[in-house]
Amino acid sequence: MNKATHQSMLWTASKWHSKQSQLCGVVALFIGTIAAPSLAIASDELGQPDQTTTTTVSGGGATLEALLQRIDSLERKNKSLDTQVADLKALEGEKWLSEERAGQIRSVVEDVLADSESRASLRQDTMTAGWNNGFFLASPDGRFKLEVGGFIQPAFMWSSINPPESDQLDQLPNRYGFGSGGFNELIFKGHVFSPAIQFMVKTNFVFNQAISIERNVGEPNSQVQGSDSGNLNLLDAWVRINFSDNWSMRVGQYRLPYAREQLVVDQYQMGVSRSIVSRNYGLWYSQGIEFQFQGDDTRWNLSVDNGATDNVLGENLKVAGSEPLNNPWYSQQSSFSVNSRMEWKPFGAWNDFNSFTSPMGEQAGLLLGLAFHTQTTQPNYQYETTATTTQEKNNWSSATIDGQWNFGGASIFASAFYNYIYSNQIYPADDLGQPPGGARLGAVNAYGFTFQPAIYVDPKVEVFSRYEYANWSASDSEVLSTASLNLPGLGQQGPLSILTVGVNWYLDGQDLKWTTDVGTTIGSPVGASYIDTLAGWRGSAEGEMVFRTRLQLIF
Repeated sequence: MNKATHQSMLWTASKWHSKQSQLCGVVALFIGTIAAPSLAIASDELGQPDQTTTTTVSGGGATLEALLQRIDSLERKNKSLDTQVADLKALEGEKWLSEERAGQIRSVVEDVLADSESRASLRQDTMTAGWNNGFFLASPDGRFKLEVGGFIQPAFMWSSINPPESDQLDQLPNRYGFGSGGFNELIFKGHVFSPAIQFMVKTNFVFNQAISIERNVGEPNSQVQGSDSGNLNLLDAWVRINFSDNWSMRVGQYRLPYAREQLVVDQYQMGVSRSIVSRNYGLWYSQGIEFQFQGDDTRWNLSVDNGATDNVLGENLKVAGSEPLNNPWYSQQSSFSVNSRMEWKPFGAWNDFNSFTSPMGEQAGLLLGLAFHTQTTQPNYQYETTATTTQEKNNWSSATIDGQWNFGGASIFASAFYNYIYSNQIYPADDLGQPPGGARLGAVNAYGFTFQPAIYVDPKVEVFSRYEYANWSASDSEVLSTASLNLPGLGQQGPLSILTVGVNWYLDGQDLKWTTDVGTTIGSPVGASYIDTLAGWRGSAEGEMVFRTRLQLIF
């Protein structure tokens, strides 16, 4: 009921109440005037009443009792109207009071908000902070933003090998313990001056030291691989400038745009660790300048850099002779290095391929990639002081092809690698601080592949498997048996063949994930070129099995 209706009802009721009051007064006056003589006569004759006389109102035709009844009825109606009028007045007053109060409050709130905005606009140091897939700090105008995050991966590992015949390999049948099943990283990224200028600094801690491939650690010429316990290593350190929605340039230290298994970051891998094939042939990090084009369905990267990380025959022997990660410019050994990768996505979204999993309900997608790398390396370049010394060069060319097919609840990933190196100078990893000895390995052919299917059996539970194979040959491999190189077993090893099965439990997506897998060699042991103690794989002369379980927390 609107205000006009209320006012109309109030006016009508008041007017009717007034008329009723006037009517009651007239009736009372009429009764008093007419009935007074009759009442007086009746009073005089009380002693001798006339039995045949009836008291009436002259000219009215109605008895006194009827008139009194009418007065009583009018009084009751008048009282009812009084109540209705009071209710209408109260209702009208309360409604007016509520509307007035709401208007006043609304005006006060608007004034406070306007004052707050004016004060905030005058402060240059006003910041925003919060959580959006990571903690962040940002300026209110959006020109500056810092995102801080990382992850930890506590794990338990157990490695079992059959005691080998060679006394130069680790002969302990079982090793187990708690440690890190991968990397534990701190990540700082964001943009400055504009969202078009991005940066990233990424570091990692390695909690376990690699095991020597010799039986007794501490003996002379003991090859220990991996980082010392607790070392803080710099990984990514780069700046990206986006020229448009499609074109960008990146400068600094970054993962080479080559193998997809290396490009998928550590926290989004399928198993507890990457495959050994990817570690040996994936090129890893370098320093340089990279150009990228990304369209709706295609992406192309071109990198001119200091060369790839040489793990082709494992971490203990360098046959190309480049180790660019965290090395200063004056110790770089590659005189020429170019890397290029092309990707085609016929359907799906780019973000769906940031990991290897494809959760239930996710759209289907297909991504195919092809990459090529070539470099020329002079392993003793940093020791040359004149231009008159003849420098032997190593030439390295490699290619890879990979693909991932997401089905929305299942996925398949596969990759293949080929490397050709003509190695004029090789040296053990422990001799990186000394000039190479000059041993010539000749033409090296190294190749391998991986196949990794996965399927969800529950919205939070995914089972997967992975098969990996690798092998290599060299035209002058007999030099690896010489005592001067101290690399026993490298020239006599067979191919790598490993089958791994496991399960992922996504407690809260990738942010809180429990991964457990079991791997075993098939047909041949883990040779010296494929030792990866950080991932649990030790050198062996017969069969080997590794059990790993790891909890991942991303923050």
